[in-house]
Amino acid sequence: MKKVNLIIGFCSIVMTFCAFYPLSFIHEMDSEGRSMLFNTRNDLLNKSVISFTHVGDAKVLGVLCLLGMILLFFNKKWLNGFLLLSSLAVTFGLNKIIKNAFERERPVENRLLEEDGYSFPSGNAMVGTSFYLFAAFLLYQKFQKPWILWIGTIIPFLLGVSRVYVGVHYPSDILAGFSIGVLCCLVLIKIAINNNKIKHKAVQNKNSAL
Repeated sequence: MKKVNLIIGFCSIVMTFCAFYPLSFIHEMDSEGRSMLFNTRNDLLNKSVISFTHVGDAKVLGVLCLLGMILLFFNKKWLNGFLLLSSLAVTFGLNKIIKNAFERERPVENRLLEEDGYSFPSGNAMVGTSFYLFAAFLLYQKFQKPWILWIGTIIPFLLGVSRVYVGVHYPSDILAGFSIGVLCCLVLIKIAINNNKIKHKAVQNKNSAL
């Protein structure tokens, strides 16, 4: 519980910090971060990153979510299926609300892709973090393999970096997206764990009655 509270506190601080992106030191951080990634560009890496960044697209996440829900419903994991959908749909809706509240324009120079809409926080980073982390949690519950959690962490991290690399986001957009995505995922994990406890207690009570 202490670790969870630390994560919540850390993510809240990062989100608050990034929300003040007009300040000079955050602007400098954004500029330095973009320049550092732009300096690594080459033709081969450009093609690879452009391909990878699509793992955060709505269509890709939608297909993965649908497949996950089908498997969960097939195994009668009804709540987990709806929670997986929530990791996508609720986070996406929340991202739109926050973007419309801040109305930060996207960077316009050095783009490898064209994107519309506002920039803060990154939707790909926020929704991707929530979805991939929660999906990894569900898979870990079943298979108990630590590498699943690592993959669920690495994918959204690389996704966020790729969005800065292709020039459609600032680093502060990505950090805010990561932070909110993690917070959303923790809420979903809490609901799933509580549901498992209730089910386990119900089974114990039933066995005791017998």
